[in-house]
Amino acid sequence: MINPLGLIATVLIYEFALWLRKYPKFKFINANVFTGVILILILYFLKIDYTKYNESACFLTLLLGPATIALGYPLSENLDLLTKNKRAIYTGFAVGIITALLTSYFIGKVFHSDWQIITSLMPKSVTTPIALEISKVIGGIPELTACLVALTGIYGAVFGHKLLKLIHIKSDISIGIAIGAASHVLGTSSCIEKNRPKQVVMATLALIITGIVTTIICIWIFD
Repeated sequence: MINPLGLIATVLIYEFALWLRKYPKFKFINANVFTGVILILILYFLKIDYTKYNESACFLTLLLGPATIALGYPLSENLDLLTKNKRAIYTGFAVGIITALLTSYFIGKVFHSDWQIITSLMPKSVTTPIALEISKVIGGIPELTACLVALTGIYGAVFGHKLLKLIHIKSDISIGIAIGAASHVLGTSSCIEKNRPKQVVMATLALIITGIVTTIICIWIFD
């Protein structure tokens, strides 16, 4: 019988992070990052084997797919918004996807990485279930890809809005497209936390289209 403690601990820590965010001085906390850090510390200091923890908490990983699909609901409620901003959407997607792929390639080349490392980098801006399949097909290391996807998403969730504010990007349409295309579900979750419906719609559409188009491009180029 699987021990449910890992699952329970993960949910409770996440809820605690959301509770902390209600207070102004803790508003800076990102619930996903906070939960991950606390869990790592618990596993490390209590010397709990990650495999045992994952046996309990893997149910949450299985929910990632349905959760991503559920993000499609705001799209159906805002079709007029998508139609009115189609030019910005097309341009944003094209720039986001090309930039993500090219930066992955050149980062790998600059650090003289093996080709397998570079192919593992390529789908870093795509949501995890899709990124893992891309990595397998094009000869990457799925485990490494999963880490890179998580780091990319965390970076976008924590710093995405701050960076866009720094360069004076104020349009919810532009912010949503940029964050969704660059940092997938975790970035989109930061838009949800900020209660910005337009950003959520655009980020959701961006992560879906980015996943589909990146898959097609990677398989076409590397297969």
